[in-house]
Amino acid sequence: MKIEYKKYNLAKEPVPLYSKNGHEIYWIGAATPTTLRNNIYLIRDGLEAMIVDCGSSDDFHDTLARIKQIMPVEYINRIFANHQDPDVTSGIIDWFKFNPKIELVTSPYINIFLEHYLSGINYKSFNVAKKKSMTLSSGAVLEFIPSPFMHSPGAVAIYDRQAKALFSGDIWAAISIEWSLVMSKDFNIYKENMDFFHKKYISSNKASRLFLSRLKDKQIDAILPQHGSIITGKENIKNALKYIKDLKCGVDLFPEVSDDELKFIEEM
Repeated sequence: MKIEYKKYNLAKEPVPLYSKNGHEIYWIGAATPTTLRNNIYLIRDGLEAMIVDCGSSDDFHDTLARIKQIMPVEYINRIFANHQDPDVTSGIIDWFKFNPKIELVTSPYINIFLEHYLSGINYKSFNVAKKKSMTLSSGAVLEFIPSPFMHSPGAVAIYDRQAKALFSGDIWAAISIEWSLVMSKDFNIYKENMDFFHKKYISSNKASRLFLSRLKDKQIDAILPQHGSIITGKENIKNALKYIKDLKCGVDLFPEVSDDELKFIEEM
């Protein structure tokens, strides 16, 4: 996937990432100068569209303005939520006020938290735990790949079969003031920015390897994370997969606690 993004004003404009046979993917924000920027994506397919991780309430108006440059906002009929954290989902409050008929696409483990944002709204939901894929009007298929404890227990990634794009949520997220929409640094330099996030927020190497095993038969041309830069290019993607395979993070970094250190419980 070749992404020509430098000619766009990222502060105001959407960036087309993929387009073929009526199936399109866009980056629609956000370019706020913080260490943990939100990447919000739009999957458009004919006269329907889904926002992937809609961002926070602060992102709503900028996101809406970018979408209006692409299509009528009435085309938006779904919002996908990888997990429940407010930086990537609190904007659903504004979206459901804008259109309460939107369908929420997520796992049931995430939906129980998102209900608190949508109190009093009788909304439709698409349960990705029961329906493992979604076929769009063009025939393009989105596969839902569980990524538990990376970092939320109910987290789910999306694999777009036609575009060969992986919407990875917090996996391959990066933290840095310096930012490029598409990874432009040497991977070994960029992974330092990923370390800041993964070592603290991703639960374990065991969870990481389980997720990777679910990608075995998938060709990936682009990784689209919620934070940091989009990763493209065969060598970069191979390095990204190896990074997750070898990652020591979360509970892997905890010290061992012996039974002797816990003898006090028996002595109580």
